[in-house]
Amino acid sequence: MTDVLAVDGESLNDDLMAHRAQALKLVRQGFAAVQARPQVFTAALYEDFFTSNPRYQKYFVGDPARRDERTLETAARVVADLDRPGALLPLLRRLALEYRKYGVREPHYRAFAGSVMTALERTIGQAWTYEAAVAWVDELTMVASAMLGIAAEADGQTPAYWEAEVVGVDRMADDVVRLRARTALPYPYQAGQYAAIELGRLPWVWRDFSFAAAPAQEGDQGRDPAHTVLEFHVQRSEGGRLSTVVHDELEVGDRIRVAAPAGELAFPAGASRLIAVGHGTGLAPIVALLEEAARTGDDRPVHVVVGESLRSPKTAKKAAAAKKAAAAGAKAAEAKTAGSAAKKAAKTAKAAGAGEGEAAEAAAGPHYLAERLAELAAAHGNATVVHVGAAEELPQHLDAYVKALAGGGTLSGWGGVAVGSTATVQACLDVLASAGADPADVRSDLFG
Repeated sequence: MTDVLAVDGESLNDDLMAHRAQALKLVRQGFAAVQARPQVFTAALYEDFFTSNPRYQKYFVGDPARRDERTLETAARVVADLDRPGALLPLLRRLALEYRKYGVREPHYRAFAGSVMTALERTIGQAWTYEAAVAWVDELTMVASAMLGIAAEADGQTPAYWEAEVVGVDRMADDVVRLRARTALPYPYQAGQYAAIELGRLPWVWRDFSFAAAPAQEGDQGRDPAHTVLEFHVQRSEGGRLSTVVHDELEVGDRIRVAAPAGELAFPAGASRLIAVGHGTGLAPIVALLEEAARTGDDRPVHVVVGESLRSPKTAKKAAAAKKAAAAGAKAAEAKTAGSAAKKAAKTAKAAGAGEGEAAEAAAGPHYLAERLAELAAAHGNATVVHVGAAEELPQHLDAYVKALAGGGTLSGWGGVAVGSTATVQACLDVLASAGADPADVRSDLFG
């Protein structure tokens, strides 16, 4: 007698895969319709969401146009990676941890998903079918479940944010302020990471900033194990609400919140030589990484390529002192680094636009972190800092510099980091890959 309940596992698996493939096809067809009418979709989405859930509107502060742009960008990435878990899960993790600081929980996900369904129906129109709706519900449920699970796991490990008191607000450059804050409880983080901060003067507005110093270690002078002093560099952004408050209103004693640390920017462990490329406040995490390397005795050769000038308000006396410190640091680093290759690279950098006078000007303080980088290079003992042109010229100068470093060969075995605006960093990553560096060993953080 045949067991009618017996199921061929292979056939069932084939059926499930075929069903998922069809569901993904419907979802992607639907999203193609959204991309053809993006403004219709976002208008319908937020109109329905805010009408049905007015108490949630406080989470969505800032420019509505930028909000809509980010919504579509995030949705496009999620839809593209639905069948690529290796790419999807890290994205969902980042999003889940980002939303966690707002107190987002299952009711919020459920409400937003409902508005997504409403907006899809309004955008797609007659092509919106029952089968398409089922496919979208399945995928939205899968994404939300994964993000809720990630948030729940994080809840059991760390707070969503730490309370902190401002202990320093210092002008570092014409449009850069150093913000120092002491947390009420120990705050564990790593050099190269970043965190979102919220000001007590500006609730519900969170912005990401990299840590500009390595975490204090046991035995460090002034270290308090019960608290952590964090340092962020905040550049004034045109129309930026949080940066404006930091520059114009924030005072010592004010309260802020600092979300859990995020990011995995680090010098790759397997690389024999390192290169760090950055511009503007993108140098802040590189400073933290170089400080950490010097402190831990990581003496691998490091080449720091600095683009774009954020001028520090130094007097002539301070500028001269900075120039002297930078020259001493560069001389010490050159003596201990890659010898003739480093010297040749430095000459090539000068030929590419960082000439002797221009390099001296940079060392004298056109970039607000020049002096700090020179000090760290000297402390590290095997680091070279090269100042080149503005951000838009950084990839060209980097190309000339790495060609000289390679000496006719490649950067095989090299690794490093690149931090800055999306276009500049991507161009620098392309330069390093073309020079032979393994892309897996070149980490990046983007802003702007």
